[in-house]
Amino acid sequence: MVALVLVAFVLLASLVIWRRSVGIAGARELRELGQARLQLEGDRARLARDIRAASSREKLVPIAEQRLGMRVPSDDQLIILERRSVGDTAP
Repeated sequence: MVALVLVAFVLLASLVIWRRSVGIAGARELRELGQARLQLEGDRARLARDIRAASSREKLVPIAEQRLGMRVPSDDQLIILERRSVGDTAP
């Protein structure tokens, strides 16, 4: 009877140790995923900042002038068109 109780105790202790080791491994994986998420969010913020900087007028105007031969029009060359609503047919 004592041997049976000892075997049951060893099995139960082994089960508890196994469950804890699985939990520790899961917690480690969650921590690593959290760190990877933070890294990716930082990369996303950096890339968004780089996109805003690269698409600014300061960067695009010289590129358009050099590569495409375009220029910024003067004020007297601009024509501002008014938007009409769908039902508006008057000229």
